[in-house]
Formats: sequence, C-alpha cells, structure tokens
Amino acid sequence: MIWTTLFTLSIAQCIFLIPLILIRGAKNSLASKLMSAMLVLMLFTNFGYLVIRTELLNYVPQFFVLPSGMMFLFGPLFYFYSRSVIDPSFRWEKIYWLHFIPYFIQLLINIPIFKADTQSWHWLISTFFAGNLSIRLIEKIILPVQNAQLFIYLLFTFHWITKAKNLPHNPQYIISVSARIKWLTKLTICFSVFFATVFSLYLFILIHGKYNSITNYIYTLVTSGIIYFIAYKLVLNPEIISPDFTRKYQAYMQFAGEEGDRYINKLKALMNENKLFTNPDLKLALLSREVGLTPHQLSKLINEKFAKSFNDYVNEHRVNEFILRVNDSKYQSFTIYGIALDVGFNSKSSFNTAFKKITGKTPSDYKIISTDRNVI
Repeated sequence: MIWTTLFTLSIAQCIFLIPLILIRGAKNSLASKLMSAMLVLMLFTNFGYLVIRTELLNYVPQFFVLPSGMMFLFGPLFYFYSRSVIDPSFRWEKIYWLHFIPYFIQLLINIPIFKADTQSWHWLISTFFAGNLSIRLIEKIILPVQNAQLFIYLLFTFHWITKAKNLPHNPQYIISVSARIKWLTKLTICFSVFFATVFSLYLFILIHGKYNSITNYIYTLVTSGIIYFIAYKLVLNPEIISPDFTRKYQAYMQFAGEEGDRYINKLKALMNENKLFTNPDLKLALLSREVGLTPHQLSKLINEKFAKSFNDYVNEHRVNEFILRVNDSKYQSFTIYGIALDVGFNSKSSFNTAFKKITGKTPSDYKIISTDRNVI
C-alpha cells in the first residue's frame, strides 16, 4: 500500500510538472522539452512499477518492462539539458539523436517480451515478486553498459559545468549564469545519487543472480526524490528550470527623442513641482512607478542624463531644497535638523553625509544665513 501510494503521488506530480514547465519555459523551449523528457522517463518508470502492484497488470503488463532500457536516455538528456541552460548558442541538431541509439537497441532486444501473452506476463511478474527471476546473459551485459554510459554522461556534464564556471560572465541575464550553474550542480548531485543507487542495485542482483523486487522499489524511490526536488525548485524559483537568455537590460529603451524627453520632463516635474523627494520613504521602485518606467529603466535614465545614481540624484534635490528653506524667513523657527527631516532625510547622519558630499562642507560649517540658528 505504501509503495502504491508513493508511485501514485510521484506520477501525479510528474503529470502536474510537465505541462507547467512547457508553458512557463516557452522562451527556452529546448530546456523545457529536455527537462520534460526526463520527467516523462521517471513517470514511465514509476508507472511501470505501479502496474504490477494494481489491477493495471491485467491491461498493460508491458509497462513493467518498458522502463528497463530508459537508463540509456537519462545521461544524454541531462547532458543536453545542461548545455541548453548555460549556452545561449546551443541548438538541437539531428545528429544528437545518435546518442539515443543504445535505448532503441535494447527496445528491439525486448520485443519478444512485449509480445508475450497474458499468461506469460503473469508468470514473469509472479516469479519476479518471488525473487526467483534470473538475470539473463544479455542483461548481464546491458546493465553494466547502462551504468557506464550514465557515468560518462555525468562526467561530460560535470566537465561542462566546470568549464562554464571559468568562462567570463559578461551578459547580465535575468537568471544569472552563477544561479544556473548552482542549479545544474545540485541536479548533477541528484543524478549522481541516482547513478550510485543503480550501480549498487546492479551489483546486488549480479551477486545474487536473480532480481529482487526491493531493488526496483529503491530505484523508484530515488526517481521520486528527484521529481520532488525539481517540483520544489520550480516553486522556489519558477524561472530556473528553463531559464531564457533575455538580458536584464534588453528591455531598456534609448532615452532620446520625444519619448525620452517625455520621461525626463515627467521625472523633473515629480521632483521639482511635486517634490517627491521630501518623502523619506522614497525608493527607486516607487519613483519608477510614478514616472512610468521599470526600476532598471529609471536607474539608467538618471545615470545617463544626470550622471548620478538614484540616491545621489534624490539627495541632491533634498540638499538644494534644504538650502532654499534655511534661507527662507518662513523657516526661521526651525532647527537645521528639523529642516533636514522636512526635506526628506530620515536621520542626522544621512543628512550630514549627503550635505558634505554635495556641498563639500558640513551643515554647521556652511554659513547659509547670518542669523543665529540652533546647531544640530
């Protein structure tokens, strides 16, 4: 009952994940398809073991044997997936299908088993559960080849990830290269655990000379763990599974012409007329919404047109407003610090730092008016 529940939950998780990944990862469709293909393999694997635990055995017993050759598919799929996540120039080529020939060879070898009648299937599965199903000679050859092939592809993938770490990461993608490498490293660890499990199980059945149903359950337990790990990462960071190669600043416009002037005039009006800078909680995100740009775009606009950072731009307006007010008789009853708070500074230290940076003097040294005034 426990195993049946586990198989069912992992299958349901796969059915949920596959369309979600394909839809969300449309901008990197190759990565989405390769990840979905790996999930389909795990789905078939778990479904194969679900079949022999339920009444489905009477309808589709072939699914029990179908996953046996899928080990040949995990390695190349994972390797190509890692390429599609990091390399923006990577494209699928027809020649890559040659990597999957071993799987189709094993599929051909298993054709006689697929053609077996219902009685033969029941005998095969009952013998398997009894622990009396012997390993065929062909399987003694194929299983170590499967393990060796997966190990080689894991080495290729590890080499590719290591190579990517040492490359200069100039393009500033929305999902950074370092984040992609971190994700692939964790996934490599998952498949390395998968390989170690499969290799250990192979040695176990080779020593005993017969299949054991427990080994198949352990195999499925590991694939289920990978499924849930992928689901967890999808919830935590939906873009990391199939990250595209859109750059952070790709959406930036060139602030020139009438459209550029419109945003600049809007920004100046908000600062000079509406005096938005007097809001001590003014942040880049808030001002960008008022201007009608993204935070990145507004930051670029201020940097290009005023040669300042956002903080320096806002603080300059606050200091200029402070100087105007401190010379205004209307504010004679205010202390220097009181005016500083009124123009948007939220602490004495931030005011002093900004004032000296912009004027070259401290507020107390700056002789703004001749009238005596309280010192901070």
